Amino acid sequence: MPAAPVRDPGAWQLVRDGCRMTLCGPVADGALAIDLDLAQGPLSRRLRQARGDDPLARAVGLGKAATPPRLVDATAGLGRDAMTLAHLGCPVLAIERVPALAYLVAAAIEGTWLARNLTVRLGDAVAMLAGLADANRPDVVLLDPMFEEQGNAQVKKAMQACRALAGPPDDPAPLFAAARRAARERVVVKREASAPPLAGEPSFAVAGERVRFDVYLAPPR
Repeated sequence: MPAAPVRDPGAWQLVRDGCRMTLCGPVADGALAIDLDLAQGPLSRRLRQARGDDPLARAVGLGKAATPPRLVDATAGLGRDAMTLAHLGCPVLAIERVPALAYLVAAAIEGTWLARNLTVRLGDAVAMLAGLADANRPDVVLLDPMFEEQGNAQVKKAMQACRALAGPPDDPAPLFAAARRAARERVVVKREASAPPLAGEPSFAVAGERVRFDVYLAPPR
């Protein structure tokens, strides 16, 4: 994408300052600024504290297999779940349809240890899942339909940015169906703790502090 010579206070822009990339919102909307700092701050702390028995890791089956499962995060957003799973050793393909978000995540992991396990792709997840060759089908597909998460100020800022850039949420049914067809072992849907299941009763659920992971196991083949 072309580089702008100066900051436009009325638009969302990716702003580079040395090696640091920041997603900056319009001044009129409060001038949100989102970065993915792997060296310090909440994201760095989350990665340092990630464990294989955390709810997300258990939901994707990390401790059940001899090798870490291959995953597709079909709604990557700011990539925090994808980064966490890649940090724990899972090969992850993160798909994001909003160019600014995909570029921000890709810039954040470039040249880091996460890039060994995490690949970021810009595109439509339904089409990309449908186009996977059988040999490239993942063990797990992770879905995170956006919701109003009751978290700290940094989390709320990130959700606000994602909503502003992505627009109204799409009907999740086609994406869930594509995920079910693509996943060899399971589809994991991240939900607000009090929200109903996305697509009927899951095989089981793993409860987190503020969220719940609904797990839909693939039928025997």
